[in-house]
Amino acid sequence: MNSNKLIKTQQNNQSQGKEESTRHLSEILGMKYTQIKQPPYQTINFRSLRQRFGLIQDKFPLPLKFEQLLKTMRTIEITYWKKQKPITYEFKTNAFRILQIRQLLKLDIELYQIKIAEKSVQIVPKDVLIQNLPSFKPFVHQLPSVFESRITRVRNILDKLVQTVHENYLHIINQQDFKEQSIKFKIYHPTFDLNLVPDILPLQVPLQIYTEEEKVQLQQIIENTIQYFNKRAVSFMFYHNLINYLLSKIEMNKDKMVKQIHFLMEIQPDFLQITNQKKEQLRVKWIIQINKQSTVENQIHQLKNLFLLI
Repeated sequence: MNSNKLIKTQQNNQSQGKEESTRHLSEILGMKYTQIKQPPYQTINFRSLRQRFGLIQDKFPLPLKFEQLLKTMRTIEITYWKKQKPITYEFKTNAFRILQIRQLLKLDIELYQIKIAEKSVQIVPKDVLIQNLPSFKPFVHQLPSVFESRITRVRNILDKLVQTVHENYLHIINQQDFKEQSIKFKIYHPTFDLNLVPDILPLQVPLQIYTEEEKVQLQQIIENTIQYFNKRAVSFMFYHNLINYLLSKIEMNKDKMVKQIHFLMEIQPDFLQITNQKKEQLRVKWIIQINKQSTVENQIHQLKNLFLLI
């Protein structure tokens, strides 16, 4: 075969290959959009995929609100270890922390001794003898065993609460066999939503941090926020847009509205949160995300019950 015939043969082969490789594209372009098989639509969970399906650990994952509660407890225990004296929280500046303490006491009434003053709450961990504590070490990850055992005790209670809801869920979807895998790998069923685990209603104590008017305002914020997001196709929006919308619906000072929104995010991080908050970013760039799965009637009822106790 001479060189001219060889070049022509190679060109023909390349042309045939190119036609073969692009044949499926021309077929798709000739089809109607409705004829093209679309992958099934899946909503993105409120919690990030990294948070929900991270590395397998030796403990079951917890809802964000429970993780937050344990983090607060650890902070309290470290503070007491450091100061070795009663810890005082002012009503107006530590409303959320006081609410969490009441939630912890609801889980285990023996955790703290609590004393209510005129404008503050004073707590002391029970069964922690100061004279037996080692000297305080800053930036330590492992607390003295007396504190770690207390935190572990509370975590076990939270684990049990979540697993009870999970087992009921497996029964509802007829997937009881998944329980074995759940225990083995410390995971929950992929369709199980941790956010829907009921809140811990705080222990009722003779104090009132928020007035009845403020409680009504909080409920109005919840209802109007849900209503606004339900009108939208997406579950996120800019922070200042939400503030301005709520101010158009609820008669309230802007600074107070901002404070109430942030309190709502603290008390219910599984319901509403700022997804891109960074110190170097301006507030106008913050994006607020709502968990639409938590806006069902029973979740709204839970939120309202929670606010009745603050």
